[in-house]
Amino acid sequence: MRHLLAIAAAVLLPALALAGDLVGPETCRACHPAAYASWREGPHGRALDGLPPTRRADRRCLGCHSPDAEAGQAGVGCEACHGPGRLYAASYVMRDRELARALGLVVPGEKGCLACHGESTPSLQKFDYARKVKLIRHGEPGAAAGASAGPAAR
Repeated sequence: MRHLLAIAAAVLLPALALAGDLVGPETCRACHPAAYASWREGPHGRALDGLPPTRRADRRCLGCHSPDAEAGQAGVGCEACHGPGRLYAASYVMRDRELARALGLVVPGEKGCLACHGESTPSLQKFDYARKVKLIRHGEPGAAAGASAGPAAR
C-alpha cells in the first residue's frame, strides 16, 4: 500500500508544486542548520550579491541569481535546486527518503546545474561540475561544512 501511495504521489503531486509552494530557507534551517549555514555563506546564498546593482532587476540575470525573487527570496534558495517544499518539508516526510522524493524533493545533479551554469551563460571560466559541486555540497559525509541534511537528501 505504501508503495502504491508513493507512486501515485510521484505522478500526481509534482504537477501541483508551484512557486506558491515555496517554504523558504528558514523552514529548511529548522532541521538542517549546518546545511543552511553552508548554503548561506556559499555561492548560492550570495548569488544576488555577485550582480552589479544595475542588473539586480534584470529578469535575465535574476533567473539564475535569484530565481525566487518574486517570492521575496534573494539568492539561490534551497528550493531553487531541491524543488518547492510545501509537500515534502514536514519532518515526518523528510524522514522517509522515498516519500520525500515522491512529494517533490529533488536531489539535484549535473543536469540541473547546467540550467544556470551552461554554455550560454556568462562566466569567466567553463563550468566544471566535478570541481564546483564540492563547493556547495551539504548534507553529505565529508561535506565542507560537515552539514547534515538528514536521510531524505542523501
